[in-house]
Amino acid sequence: MFTLESRAEKLAALLLAVLMAATRVHHFGVGAIAPDASTAVYFLAGLALANPWWLLAFLAEAVVLDVFAIGIAGVADACISGGYPLLAPAYGVLWLAGRTMRKSERLDWLTAGKFVCAITGGVAAFFVISNIGYFFGSEFYALGVTEYTRRVARYFSYYEMVTLSYAAAGIAALALAARLSARRAIAAR
Repeated sequence: MFTLESRAEKLAALLLAVLMAATRVHHFGVGAIAPDASTAVYFLAGLALANPWWLLAFLAEAVVLDVFAIGIAGVADACISGGYPLLAPAYGVLWLAGRTMRKSERLDWLTAGKFVCAITGGVAAFFVISNIGYFFGSEFYALGVTEYTRRVARYFSYYEMVTLSYAAAGIAALALAARLSARRAIAAR
């Protein structure tokens, strides 16, 4: 169901790249309108894009967008630390979570539950890995593990809800595209 033809895969990759660019860099008021979709982009890329090189392309895009945001758009660099490189494996976990759902044949209640579990687990792993990087790569290690964990734990539900929302829209779009493609194939016979 989530296996795309080459042309459709390239279109999906372009749409995901545009979504990340539009929501990751908080310029022109976009950040106030739509939350950062990066976590969902990695999940959806793992789900929809067959070639694993897309993961590297999205990692490169994220770095370029962050450099642009901080260096040109003047966004505060408060979230950048020596632990920034740990974002790569953190996003990789989200990509793998999407990859686990790639072979889903249909979208029913059971599969929807599996998607929720995959997204929740992916976001939890992302959250832990990225915050370990931030903790050890910034001055926040002085707070101690318990206090730091208490302070950042309140953001987890936000990451979860934003990722679930974007991913649900993306999964619905992919399911609709698969259904329309199947109908066109039947009509062409």
